[in-house]
Parts: sequence; structure tokens; C-alpha cells
Amino acid sequence: MLKIYITGPESSGKTTLAQSLSKHYDCPWVPEYARQYLNERNGKYQFEDLEVISKRQLALEEQSTKDSPSLIIGDTDQLVLYIWSLHKYANLAVSIEHRLKDQKGALHLLCSPDLAWVADPLRENPLDRDTLFENYKTALENFDLDYIIVQGLNEEREQGAIAQIDAFLQSK
Repeated sequence: MLKIYITGPESSGKTTLAQSLSKHYDCPWVPEYARQYLNERNGKYQFEDLEVISKRQLALEEQSTKDSPSLIIGDTDQLVLYIWSLHKYANLAVSIEHRLKDQKGALHLLCSPDLAWVADPLRENPLDRDTLFENYKTALENFDLDYIIVQGLNEEREQGAIAQIDAFLQSK
């Protein structure tokens, strides 16, 4: 089974892309658990909550694989929690780093922050998106994870992602 994780800074089109790709490839997509968790807590969280979110995200992913699909699309991944914990708290739960290393073999779609910022009560960093994008790219390279950069608007973004995924699938 191939796992494709959509990753990148806030408001970079991850959810929209995940849902589109899930439809295109007729496969399950795993929603971002952090949004549910933060909605239940009115957006308030602390460092320790990242571990809870990490575990529950992984549980959602495992649940989506029960019917043995050949492909799943993750609306987020452990890299988001890794980057966020370092950026917001200058701290990292070792377990999140281990879960990130376990994502080796998956394909990561790193979404460029070239889309306009869309305000959302759960979003925190409209000004740091370019810096965060570089942090994501560096981490993907440091962990030696397969990734492609996705950019462009709307249909262009989706079609570019599909072309790159298809090329990746053909190379396997």
C-alpha cells in the first residue's frame, strides 16, 4: 500500500488537494485530526496536546487501511506536528520524530504557500508561511523522505500533483 501525505504550511490548500486526489484515485483520505481536536477545545492547546494529536492521527490512518486499499491520501502527517512543535514550542516529542521516520516509503506532497491566506480561527501564522515551507523542505530532505512540491492555483495545482504522483507510481 502506498501512502501519500499532503503536508505544508497553514492555508496552503492541503485539505482541498487531499479531497480532490482521493476522488481522482478513488481511494480513502484521512482527515486532519488536529482540526477536530482544536475545535473541541476552542483552539486552545499546549505542547503535550501534540502527542495526543499525533497518536490519534495515526489511529485514523490505521483505521482507513482496514479494507486494504492500495493507496490512501493523508490530509496531514507527522511532519506537520514535528515542524509545528519546533516552531511554536522549540521542543519536540521524540515519539513524533519516530512516527515521522516511520513514514519512509510514503510520498509527501509539499504544498507551496502560493495560495492566498484564508483566515480561520484555528490558523496562527499568516506571515511565516514561506519560512515554514523551507523548514518542511529541509526536514523532508534531512529525513530522506520522498517528496514533490505542489504549486499553482486550483486546477493547475491538482493536475500538477496528479502528473507528479502518476510519474512516481510508474517509477515504483
